[in-house]
Amino acid sequence: MDADRPSEEAASAEVPVLGREEILAYYARTGYALEHHAAHLLRRAHQRATACFQAVMPSDDLTPTQMAALATLLKHGELSQNHLGRMTQMDPSTISLVVKALLKRGLIARKRSDTDQRMTMIALTNAGVEYTLPLLDLSMQVARRLLSPLSPAEQATLLDLLNRIGEPDAA
Repeated sequence: MDADRPSEEAASAEVPVLGREEILAYYARTGYALEHHAAHLLRRAHQRATACFQAVMPSDDLTPTQMAALATLLKHGELSQNHLGRMTQMDPSTISLVVKALLKRGLIARKRSDTDQRMTMIALTNAGVEYTLPLLDLSMQVARRLLSPLSPAEQATLLDLLNRIGEPDAA
């Protein structure tokens, strides 16, 4: 045994052991309730969103982030990789992985900017356009399925609240 480290017995002797009642009293004082915790509920909603996406979309290897990139390129045309990441609110490492996967499938093409050689431009290929167009309707089906437990007014309120929570300066 290392002489500089205390034995397991010595380490456990230094930490007071709380009884079950003390633990529960502390727990109650914090107000923590998993079933009402916003982060937990958002995670559960995200799981439902992912399940709806997977149930509706025809391809097992298409992810929601890839769909967001494809739809954004379809709407806006050629974009720098950096701008695409900002528009889809993906961090640089995530957009890099998304671009790599879409390049591998031949759905997008990448080239250097004509005006700034440091910038990488991304555009849909013809195959990417043909692939993405029918996915728009399917993606709207995903949204309808996800929001189906809510009334139209509740859906509008939820979307507004999620947008407010998701704002970069909301923290």
